[in-house]
Amino acid sequence: MTDVRIQDFNENLKPDTNNDFLMTFNDGSESKTRLRDAFYSLVPDGAPTHNNVFRGQNLGALNATHITNIQNGTFHDMFIGDYFQINGSSYVIAGINYKKGHGDNSPLGNHLVLMPQDWSKTPTQTLGPDGKTDYMNDTDTTAGGFAGSKLYKTYLPQIQTKLESDFGAHLMTFRTVVSTHVDDSGVPDQGEWRDAKVSIPNEVMIYGTTLNENNKNSSWHNVGDENSQLPLMRLNEAERNFNRIGAIWLRDIHSASEFAIATSGGDARWNSASNSWTGVRAFFLIG
Repeated sequence: MTDVRIQDFNENLKPDTNNDFLMTFNDGSESKTRLRDAFYSLVPDGAPTHNNVFRGQNLGALNATHITNIQNGTFHDMFIGDYFQINGSSYVIAGINYKKGHGDNSPLGNHLVLMPQDWSKTPTQTLGPDGKTDYMNDTDTTAGGFAGSKLYKTYLPQIQTKLESDFGAHLMTFRTVVSTHVDDSGVPDQGEWRDAKVSIPNEVMIYGTTLNENNKNSSWHNVGDENSQLPLMRLNEAERNFNRIGAIWLRDIHSASEFAIATSGGDARWNSASNSWTGVRAFFLIG
């Protein structure tokens, strides 16, 4: 074959970073593939490989093909950092099969872990830090553990309503450990497995280790089964400080009056439970 020009394949002639192609010729037929697409097509399907590749591509609205490829465990054409856009919200893939097989009674199957790309949108507001709203508690107390917090009892149900609207039956119920009591020194000493459709991260999910949570009575109360770092946080440094938008609450109890936080500066700290400069970035599962 001679005198073949890239413009003969009806591509935009305006140069840009997406106009690099791999061209193949076979028995007189020609085809072209973007080098970017060719690269990702070489990654074998499945959670072990796709959990270790950050792409950051817009997947558009969730559709039946996505769901099929989640449920069959191939996760074809879905990578860490890719995001769905649904009803005005963007949801980024933070992990693949992160909790598969977890739980105290009914182990989970294939799934994606998603997080709002920046903040958790409810039907009426965005839970970003505004200096006015006390998302965790109205007062500086951790009494009742994370289960006793205003965030758990009031704001997570609001976020769940938004997610149920966006994902319908594909929003999964999962089991997670929730602290329910703190001792006289402010350390969690009781917890239980509970059903959930949405929760907030712990320190391990963000940083890969415990830092400021108080585990004198066992890390089980703060960490539970979410005991490894989310691939999104491991592969993209910017996600660990939330693109410098602001600090977020973590569910780990630090003391009788403070919960752990992840800051926009990338450092791990803690805040008084009534701090109004700390926002909420939830996680949930679809499948």
